[in-house]
Amino acid sequence: MKTLFLTLSLTFSAGVAANTTTESTNMIDDQSTVASTPVDMKAVMKEMRLEYKLGERAVSIEEMAKAVSKLDALIKQLKQGEYTPEKQAMYQEGFNKLSASVALVKTELDAGDLEKAQAALEQVDELRVEYHKKRNPSIWSKIFG
Repeated sequence: MKTLFLTLSLTFSAGVAANTTTESTNMIDDQSTVASTPVDMKAVMKEMRLEYKLGERAVSIEEMAKAVSKLDALIKQLKQGEYTPEKQAMYQEGFNKLSASVALVKTELDAGDLEKAQAALEQVDELRVEYHKKRNPSIWSKIFG
């Protein structure tokens, strides 16, 4: 049974690899995607969390700059998504605030100050908490405003 599963998974992986072109993988890195493309918000948010953690734990400016650049690209990807009309404005407001925070982090990195950049990165986490509460308000806040 294990060998069957292993064989199937290897066959599937080989098929996926054979169907992958450099054009399709280059599209992933391209930041100028069309606005009507669906965005898997949950997956992108998980990637953002990973990049945030990498930036938070960075011990060099280069490490942090790499994580912050990826974080910035993910925010741009989210900005291009289409969301429900009732949440569109709130999401775009949050993405714009995130972009401003990331720009501040980049400014500190360009100045060569890792500690200030990490302190500025904390604002990204504060925005995460704030907008997750706005996105999924508790039942008590719905009842009592």
